[in-house]
Amino acid sequence: MHNRDLAIGRSFWLQTGYLRYDTMRDLERRTEPELFLTASPYLGRVSLSLAPVRPLGSVEPLQQVRSGAALTPLERLTTLLYLTLGLVRYEAGSVRPFHRGAPSPRCLYATELYVVPPQGVFRYDPLMHALEQRSEEGMWDVLEQALGITLYGAESVLIVAADVWRIARLYADFAYNIATLEAGHALGQLQVLASRLGYEARIHEHFLDRPVLESLGLNGKVQTPLAVVVLWPQGAVKQERVSCESVPRQPVAADTRFEQEMNQCGDLQKMMEASRLTFAEELPEAEQAQEHLVRTTADFAGSAAGCEADLLDVIKTRNSGNDKIGLSATGRPIPLEQLSGLLQALAAFPDAQGLAREIGLYLSAHRVAGLASGIYRCELSAPDFEAQSLHQDMGLLMEQASVVDGKYINFRSIPAAFYLTVDFERTLHQHGNRGYQIMQMRAGRLTQYLCLLAAARGWYARPLKSYRDAETEALLGLSQTTRTVVYQLVIGESDTPYLEFDMGL
Repeated sequence: MHNRDLAIGRSFWLQTGYLRYDTMRDLERRTEPELFLTASPYLGRVSLSLAPVRPLGSVEPLQQVRSGAALTPLERLTTLLYLTLGLVRYEAGSVRPFHRGAPSPRCLYATELYVVPPQGVFRYDPLMHALEQRSEEGMWDVLEQALGITLYGAESVLIVAADVWRIARLYADFAYNIATLEAGHALGQLQVLASRLGYEARIHEHFLDRPVLESLGLNGKVQTPLAVVVLWPQGAVKQERVSCESVPRQPVAADTRFEQEMNQCGDLQKMMEASRLTFAEELPEAEQAQEHLVRTTADFAGSAAGCEADLLDVIKTRNSGNDKIGLSATGRPIPLEQLSGLLQALAAFPDAQGLAREIGLYLSAHRVAGLASGIYRCELSAPDFEAQSLHQDMGLLMEQASVVDGKYINFRSIPAAFYLTVDFERTLHQHGNRGYQIMQMRAGRLTQYLCLLAAARGWYARPLKSYRDAETEALLGLSQTTRTVVYQLVIGESDTPYLEFDMGL
């Protein structure tokens, strides 16, 4: 049972940080794949609607509007797919001009979305805004076995996967780290949109991998499924366990391109394989990720006023800042009141409380009006910033803990940054090697909520992995613990924004 050989996960976790591993080693083969496309065969293409997306309410969860009731199932699914992985924005003059609703490292776009309705298997093609049909057969009995639940009453199933070579050609074995974070961003986006469209989305992080790989036609050496999202109608009755047998089927043909290239990344492939579940006994009785505390308006009576920015506008304008001549901010402090409002809004997301039980969230405050320069622990159960240590110049300390110099990121101008941490030993003992991708994706989900909330306030939000692990852990006071930093998010007001064009519906 490779998932319990924790030496594999422990070694990979500790040796594949940005600097702890030779991330940019010289691979002999760096064949560049096409953006958004695959060479896998498909039976036909189903074009999706180009009708404008209807209003989705405010980005703040307490002011959300459920607008899915007036839409057909296909319209709801189209909106969900497009605003998660569709091309929504073009930045004129940018080296990486095409952008989705969820960010991707260097816009390499490793994340893929597969749609599995009761009949057939489809891949979402963001370039053509269409569904590629991979199979005509119904696969729900296979998925029921893989998940250990019945899908009776569900509307559809989405599978979030990663085409890892798209990132590995530049980052080698480190690619698994950022591919799983990118998938987490997509899951966070799906969660936000599903609640607005009248779905109840259940994210399953544990499932038997082999039947899912075969059903989608994925090459397990190059691609991997990361999460299964079941879309239930609001209020649907769910039966959690199932014991029926699936009908044997011929696996969907897999694409063998880039297999030789991926074989150069032996540590990544070993970890990917060691994370996969093989036996039904490895499935948990219930997905712990679903046991999240749902917040209501009453929970935050008397809190700071929320932001009423429109969710659709926020998704289309969310950005990571202009880095063409180096990432910087205006230098103006951001008000503590706005930052506190962001934290309160984050705490109100339905699954944020559960995520925060395992993902530690810290704030590095440099230019925050009303908050002393220093490190703060972000508490979500009663939203507040708890001082951990005060420092005269956090901009300098963030710069010293960064891999890149001040010419690429001007940390002296950055008003604040969030750091996300996880206890890797506790994670491995709780989830086995599977815990690596689980926690990476959960960190990505929480970060996506922060990205949306920052965009609602007119700030850019730049996810980063280019920090020095040991120095950053020391800055947060984690050096003598088993917690490690998994993500950084810098926020600020851009002084040189790109000229942007709405590409979308």
